Parts: sequence; C-alpha cells; structure tokens
Amino acid sequence: MKYILFSLCLAQALLAPISGEDIPVMARGAIPFWIDRAGFDTPDSLNYGELYLQCPCQHLTFSELNDHQRAAYRVEATFFSKRDSMPFKWEKQIVTDAGTDLRDQMITEALSFRIAPGTYRVHIRLKDLQANAEGTCELAFTMPEFDNAAPTISDIQFAHRIDAANTQTTRNLVKNGFKIVPNARRSIATTLNIYFELYGLATGEGRAATFDLAYALLDTAGQRIKNFPSARYRKPGATTIKTESLDLQGVTPGQYVLKITARDNGTGKMTTRQRAFSIQKPALATDPASLKRYYKQIRYIATKTERETYDTLSAAEKVEFILTFWKKRDPTPLTPENEFATEHFRRIRYADEHFSARPGQKGSDTDQGRIHIKYGLPTDIERNPFSATGKAFEIWTYEHLNYYEFVFLDRLGDGVYEMIHATMPGERYNPNWRDQQAIGDQTDPTSLPAEAFSPP
Repeated sequence: MKYILFSLCLAQALLAPISGEDIPVMARGAIPFWIDRAGFDTPDSLNYGELYLQCPCQHLTFSELNDHQRAAYRVEATFFSKRDSMPFKWEKQIVTDAGTDLRDQMITEALSFRIAPGTYRVHIRLKDLQANAEGTCELAFTMPEFDNAAPTISDIQFAHRIDAANTQTTRNLVKNGFKIVPNARRSIATTLNIYFELYGLATGEGRAATFDLAYALLDTAGQRIKNFPSARYRKPGATTIKTESLDLQGVTPGQYVLKITARDNGTGKMTTRQRAFSIQKPALATDPASLKRYYKQIRYIATKTERETYDTLSAAEKVEFILTFWKKRDPTPLTPENEFATEHFRRIRYADEHFSARPGQKGSDTDQGRIHIKYGLPTDIERNPFSATGKAFEIWTYEHLNYYEFVFLDRLGDGVYEMIHATMPGERYNPNWRDQQAIGDQTDPTSLPAEAFSPP
C-alpha cells in the first residue's frame, strides 16, 4: 500500500530573483525528481495549473504490509509572489495492487491547483515519510492571462502517452476525457506527444466555422528546422482541446522548440505558443543482426517472462523493450550514466577477454562467462590442474551470495571449462560431479539425466 500526501501552500512574499527560463527542473538532495508545469484557462478569475512530478521509486523507502508494497512521501509546493493568495492544502492516497513491487518503477504525478494569473517563485520539497530523506528544487512559474477576445493557446503539456480515459484511469492523470501521462523531463526519442487548449474562437458559418493549426520545429536560436503540414478543423465552440503526436524520427538529438500557430478563419486572427524540449540519442538499430546482439547482451539477466516476451515482439517493439529494460534497471535514472549497464557490459568484455571458448564462440558464450556476467567475480577460485587421476576443474565460491559454489570442468582438455555442478538454486545441480571429473569419463554435462538438475 502506498500513501501519497501532497500539500500546496500559497504564501505572500516579494518575488525573489530566480531564472525565468521555462524548462523542467531537477531537484537537489537525497531524493532526485523532475518537475515541470503548465497553465490553462478557466471561466473565472483563478486559472487551472498543474505541476508534473517524475521520481524514481528506488529512492523512496518501501515496507511490506499484507503483501502490499507501502511507501509514504509528502510533496510540499510553496508559491511566492507579490499577489495576495489564500493558502490551501491538497491530499491524496494511492493503494497499489497486492504484491506489486514499485521499486524499479517511476512515480509520475500531475498535481493540480487554481491560481491567479501572474509570475510566481515555487519552492518544492519531496520528503520520504519513512526515512530522513528529501529532495528540493525551485522554479519560476508564469500563469498566463488568457484573452478570450482573440485566439489564445494554453501552455503546451508534454506527455509520454495520451489515451482515452476510462473508469480505471488514475484520476489525477485525467484531463477533459484524456489520460495524460506527463513527460516531466520533456525528453523524447522519436515521437512528441502534446496536449494543449485553444481559446477565443469566434462563431461563424462555412469557412468561418473552421480554424487552422500548424506545427514547426525550431532550434534554440529560433531557426526553423522542420515544418509539419497544417490542418483545418471545425470549431466545436469558442474553446477546443487538442492532442497531437508528431513524428521526429531522423531529427538530430539536441535541444529544440516546438512552435504552434493557430488561425481563426472567421476573423483571420492568429496566435502562437512555443515551448522547449529535448530529443534523446537515436534509438537502437532494428536490423536482424542488431536485434540478435541486443538479446545476447541481456539473455543472462533477463527474467524468463522477459525473454519470452522479447521473442514475440516486432523489430520496433524489441528496440523499445531493450530501452525500457535498461532504463528500469538504472539505479540513478536522472543522471546521464546507467551504472548497472556500465558494470554489465564491463563484465561481458572481461568474459570475452579472459575465458577460453570453442570456435564460433566468445568467452561470454561459455558457462564461466555466463556466471561471471550474472554474479561478478567470485570471492575465491580453487584451481585444480589436470592430473593422472582427473581432469582439470575449478570451484568458484561467492561468499556474499550465501557461499554458493560453481564447479567447472575442462571436459575435453581444450581449456574450455563447462559447469557441471552448482549449489545456487536454479543452476545445474549434480552432487556426483566428481564421477565426471575422473579420467576416462566423457559425459556431456548438458545431457545429464533430468533428476540431476534443480528446477528453474
């Protein structure tokens, strides 16, 4: 069970100097998280605002209660401005499904509030209620003053995914019938998903009852990089809601600005809104050789379900699977380096360089390579060379893994060691392995009777 407490406090103060740059902000402290924001119009004097929070669950403290994973944290956002505001508090509770482990997932929240147009300095604190840990950040937030006498566009919200909402959708992610999973970092790979609202459309008939929308990709200097075809829509009224998915495949990774232009064909009036975002490094290649290589790189550490799932996916889906596979194992997802992946590929290189293999194989394809990649270097290696009574063998011991042992035999005398026994659950188990070590025995360890193997 996971409890989330969120309080928003509005305070009166002089606006302190702070960067007004409209970009996502990363928190400082023991709990890293990202924050973004957006503002939308309402019929009254207080507009509708949202803060988008993205935080890796692994930085929170979890406890187990009745087969539920429970985490508790509080987010406090204090708004400072020259304008008088009444403080208010918002609370929320979330219960996860039984047995759900959130620690390799990401918390994504949309935290809503009502606020008058103006510029604010916002101080945000996320505190783990089960540990003495927190993260903090500050950002500038400008709530636009929308003029409905002419076309006006709301702030642009960036999203990981936008779907039609249903009764099962988490309510804080629902806006005007859509489930919008916020992209608090505004960082994409190839597809840019956005939500925005258009206000101040005039009524009319025929062509006057339509409006046009156009999108353009700009660089940070304002130069146009890419135009998207404009489209014409019928006005549903004075206000309309738009979602869009723009294909940016082939665009060089870097910082960009999305510019939206709207024209009311009844009045001829136009309006624009733009917002910065970033494109990640190119996605992985999708040719058959690359897809096979990606699988080989994860085969020893992926779960059985993950391996089976990979085989059922299309080429594009396999690339997305691999990216997600590494992302959810990243111990510090808000930093550029994935330390888990770095260590994993270091182990693969070590295996290729240090373990003998037969023709057509690499060291990482051998039994010793597999165990090293999964568990790292053993605490102790007992090396037993070839003798008059037995073949060469090695015993690897992992003290930090309950003193589990792995026995490797140079069965053919070619320097390639095959695993014939292990005390690790799920690995090959053969308590009579010394019979195979004796001179004259040519038993293939991979063809032992079924009872000689422990269940997976």
